[in-house]
Amino acid sequence: MKSNWRKAVLIYPKFDTPNTFWSYETSLRLYSPCSEFGLPKRLLPPLGLLGLYRYLKPYYDAVVLIDRNVDPRALTDQLQCGDHVYLGGMAAQGEGLLADAIVAKQRGCLVIAGGTAISKQSPLNGIADHLIENEAEGVIGALLAGLTDGCAKPYYQGFPAEPADFFKPDYSALNLDNYVHMAIQISRGCPEKCEFCDIPARFGKSFRVTPLKDTEASFKQLADLGWTGPIFIVDDNFIGNPRRALETLKNLYAIGESIGVHLPKYTELTLRIADPTPIMAELRDWFRKTNFTTSFYGVETPNKAALEETDKRQNLRGDLSIAEKLKFISEQTGAGVLMGMIFGFDNDSDETVDEFIAFINETHVPIVMVGLLNALPETKLMERLLKEGRFIQSSSCNNSDGVINFIPMNFSIQQAEKNYLRILRGIYAPAAYFKRVREHLRLFSTDYANKGRGRWENTMTVVKILTGQYGRLFWQQLPLAHHIARQRYGFNVAGYGQLMAEFFSLCGQYSHFITQTENLAVQLEQRHYQLWQQYSWKEMLSSPIAGVELKKQDDQSEILDQITVELASGYKMTGTRVDVLRSFSGFYLESLIKTTNAQASLSLVDAVEMEISALAQAAGHRPEILGSSGLGPVEKPLRELFAAEPSYLQQTRRVIKKVQAKTCAN
Repeated sequence: MKSNWRKAVLIYPKFDTPNTFWSYETSLRLYSPCSEFGLPKRLLPPLGLLGLYRYLKPYYDAVVLIDRNVDPRALTDQLQCGDHVYLGGMAAQGEGLLADAIVAKQRGCLVIAGGTAISKQSPLNGIADHLIENEAEGVIGALLAGLTDGCAKPYYQGFPAEPADFFKPDYSALNLDNYVHMAIQISRGCPEKCEFCDIPARFGKSFRVTPLKDTEASFKQLADLGWTGPIFIVDDNFIGNPRRALETLKNLYAIGESIGVHLPKYTELTLRIADPTPIMAELRDWFRKTNFTTSFYGVETPNKAALEETDKRQNLRGDLSIAEKLKFISEQTGAGVLMGMIFGFDNDSDETVDEFIAFINETHVPIVMVGLLNALPETKLMERLLKEGRFIQSSSCNNSDGVINFIPMNFSIQQAEKNYLRILRGIYAPAAYFKRVREHLRLFSTDYANKGRGRWENTMTVVKILTGQYGRLFWQQLPLAHHIARQRYGFNVAGYGQLMAEFFSLCGQYSHFITQTENLAVQLEQRHYQLWQQYSWKEMLSSPIAGVELKKQDDQSEILDQITVELASGYKMTGTRVDVLRSFSGFYLESLIKTTNAQASLSLVDAVEMEISALAQAAGHRPEILGSSGLGPVEKPLRELFAAEPSYLQQTRRVIKKVQAKTCAN
């Protein structure tokens, strides 16, 4: 297996924006001890590269892993004697990936890049020698064989790997003291069908579980290396297959018993965990037993019509409201809740902002990641927005940058971003945040101690929190937290101490969230908006057409001519005549669905008839798109086009469901 290669250098690039919601950079910089090189610690290690590190060791004399987020040393020095450089990262590291690839090429290294940032449109094309898109396990062997015999391909399309082939992380590759939490992946894939989510496209809907022996080996290695802090189980949806999830929890309990400690854990899952079924009740019980101290839930929005719109119907199951489900989960598991929320759905409006804020502030959830909706590649949302002409630019994949990458339905881009700031200020106002903290402290279990820090380090952290920038605010909240801890635990030193530690942790995290909010306010003040960015999509479609330019004439049919339509707002829509006309016909189609009471079970023939009627109305109001002859001469080829399009009927049915959801909500 050993080749004649001396050294592989694995690089995890810097994040383009180091201080994001998930980085906790402000809190770590203010309150946590520095990393070995004097920089703030990072929340999590580069798990994907830890697995690649172990896989590559038999092929090279030496393999080194560099996390550029904690290691400030000159990259050129660390590339010495490196035969191959492996870059891995996410879209939020796009600039760092490109910069490090250029440095490596200048040093004469062969560059291989992978990770979720890679696509056929990646700017790394033409710079990196080889690219791997999506999961690498199924193609890494072919790449290495190609490197050996000189016939490696420039682009490898990864595919969902078999669990036995999942990369197995080697945590000895890094100094664990540079990180606050560790990461382990147990399963991949998610069976849900949320319109905005790219997980099913990237990792599949099937639920694939890491073999028990590999999971056990990861926990054992971390224990052997002295790790006692929290572990993020980085699964796409931990309960995607409830039976397998239950088996996993029982295995985790056995692993904890065998290594002598049930390390604190957290993961991502759906609100299905609150379902009133025997399997979910058993899962909730085992979450407590295995020391899941918190977990992240994709709540998205309290707007029922928006949940229907985005196919997040699992949040609407059962008799409990979403807020009641969240409280029930904490009562049953003793765990805290992290909540993911999204604003910017088609059923959102300026009027729903206050409802959004009020919903969050009525829960017991202190930490809420709110992001503006963004369309990601390979998602149904991206597909729909492209067809509607609303998509603007690629997403930064930074949930907290306050940027929306399409034109919202009911408010402008400018207003969407102002609404976002209004939401953050509404939920991270001191009174609102600490009210949620107090509700959280009344439910949070202290059954297991988090031994992630020594007593001296904990003491110094508390001192920094109480004497820092927000110290006065935290002192004001301290008596209320003390009262709750005494009510719950009396003079039980362990329980009282652990609950107060949770309070101080949430104080420390608040520093990060409020700093993020105020930084965003400054950024928004400096943003300049073009005229078209001050229009909602509804307003855009009622804007006069300033001009139509023929870009490319189609030999077969006029309706397939490529055109660019410029609106009076300055916004330009490019596509075939029929695609542009369909952008304008959407409202007419929704009106027809309402008046005819169309059902999602309609036939293809009925769907085509309805579409033609909507297009005829749009063509009557927008004659510039098809010309003076109108729809009549092209009606026959249009019918043939729609009847031959496999996804057409499904698209129409989605519109019907959207209209029905909006009607029910009203």
